[in-house]
Amino acid sequence: MDFESSYPVKTVSRAAARKRSGKMRIMWFVVGTSFGIGCASALTSLFDAPAVQTAAVAPAAIAPSAPVPAVEEASKEVALVMPDGKPVEAEPEPQEIAKAEDAAYPKAVDLKVENGDTLISLLTDTGASYIEAQSVVDSIGKVYDPKKLDIGQKIAVQLHKNPDSPSTPLIASVILPTSLTSSLQVTRTADDGFSVKKIEAATQHKIARSGGVINSSLYETAAAGGVSPALISELITAYSYDVDFQRDIKQGDAIDVLYERVETEDGTVIGQGNMIYAQLNLGDRNLRIYRYVDGNGGIDYYNERGESVRKALLRTPVNGARISSGFGMRNHPILGFTKMHRGVDFAAPTGTPIYAAGDGTVEMVGRKGGYGNYLRIRHNGKYASAYAHISRFASNLKPGQKVKQGQIVAYVGDTGMATGAHLHYEILANNEQVNPANVKFKNGNVLAGKELAAFRKNVARIESNLASIPNGSILALAEAQKRGLIN
Repeated sequence: MDFESSYPVKTVSRAAARKRSGKMRIMWFVVGTSFGIGCASALTSLFDAPAVQTAAVAPAAIAPSAPVPAVEEASKEVALVMPDGKPVEAEPEPQEIAKAEDAAYPKAVDLKVENGDTLISLLTDTGASYIEAQSVVDSIGKVYDPKKLDIGQKIAVQLHKNPDSPSTPLIASVILPTSLTSSLQVTRTADDGFSVKKIEAATQHKIARSGGVINSSLYETAAAGGVSPALISELITAYSYDVDFQRDIKQGDAIDVLYERVETEDGTVIGQGNMIYAQLNLGDRNLRIYRYVDGNGGIDYYNERGESVRKALLRTPVNGARISSGFGMRNHPILGFTKMHRGVDFAAPTGTPIYAAGDGTVEMVGRKGGYGNYLRIRHNGKYASAYAHISRFASNLKPGQKVKQGQIVAYVGDTGMATGAHLHYEILANNEQVNPANVKFKNGNVLAGKELAAFRKNVARIESNLASIPNGSILALAEAQKRGLIN
C-alpha cells in the first residue's frame, strides 16, 4: 500500500547542487575581496599613509571551475610600499653584495695629517692592517724619516681588495710629499713587499717684477709684493752701504725689484733666485743697482756707472734695527750727565745677528768694562770696527781669526752699562772713534775696458725691457734670456 506524504517534496540532482555551490564560492570571494579592500582603505586613512595597492580582479574573470589559482595570482600582484610612497626594496642577494664590494676597488684615499697623527695611525685608519702599515713605514724609513710629518700635509693612498679578508684592504701604493718639489712613491711588489722611489716635480724658472710705494718700511712693501725674506735681506744688504734705513727712507719713497723665482708646473712658488735689478727712489736720490757676472765669474751689484755698491765697511751691521742714539754729545742714560757718545746705538731684540762690517781680522774678543762683551775687527792699517753690549759671540771666534764682510760674528745683548738690548757700533780711524756717517768709503770693484762695455750693454737691455714688464708681472726665463735681462 502506497502512502503519499502530506508535505510537498522537491527533488534536487547532484549537478544542480554543484552548480549552486560554485555560485556561492564566487559570491563569497567577491564579498571577501571587497571587504579586504575596504579594510585597507580604512586603515590607510587612519594612519595617514598611502593605500595598499591591490590588484582588482573582476568576478567574471574567475572561472567557476578554478577559483583557488585565481586567488593565488591576485596575491602575487600585491606591491608593498613604505609610508613615504617608495616601494619596499628586497634584500640584495649575497652574490650582488660581493659584486658591489669588488667594484669599490681599487680605492683612492686622501689623508690629511692632524695633530698627534703618525704615519701608521693614518694608514690603519684606511682599514688596512697594522702589519701592512708597519711594512710601509719600515720601507720608507730606509730613505726618509717617517716621523717628519707636518700638520696639514696630505698623503695619497691607493687600496686593493684583500681576497683573504674583504674587510681589511691591501695597501697598493702611498705617495708621501717630502718637500714642495719631491715625494716618495711607495709601491707594492709581487712578493707583497714595498719598494720606495723618489719623485721630483718639474719646475720652471721665471722673472718677476715687484715693488711699490713705501708706507711703513721697505721690508713690508717688498714682502707685500711677494718678495721672499731672503731676497729682501739681500736687497737691504746691497743698499746698506749707501742708505741709512732709519733716517734716509721716508713715507712716499718707492722700491722696484726685478728678480728670479722658481715655480712648479701648477704655478706654486717654491723659491726665489737672484735679484737682477732694483731701484730705490728716496725723493732726493734715485739709486739703481744691477747684478752682473764678470768675465772671471765674479758676481756683484753695480750702479749704472759700473761701480760696485760694496764699500769697505757697512753703515749698518745689523738688520731691522733702529738708531736709538747717534754719535755726539748726549745725556748718559745711566750716569745722568752729558757725555760724548763715540758710536751709534742700534736698538734690536736680544739675539739679533751682528755682521762684520767688512773683511778683516779679529783683534779683540771678550769682556771690556762698561762695554760688556766687546768685539773689535781690524780691516786695514787705518780702519777698525767695534761692537759692544753683545749677548754672545759666534762660535769659535778668537783673536787672529779672518772674517768676511757680512759674516755673523756676534748677537745683540745688554751686557755692560746698558738700559736695554742694543748694539753699540763704532768705527775707529787710526784708533780714534769717528762718526760713521762722516766716513766716505771708496767703492769696491770698478769695471773698466771690455767689462765696462759688456756691463753697459746689459744695463741698456734691462732699461729698454722694463717698460714691457709692468709691476706684478711674470716673464718666462727663456724670454728673459732672449731679452738680455740676465747674463
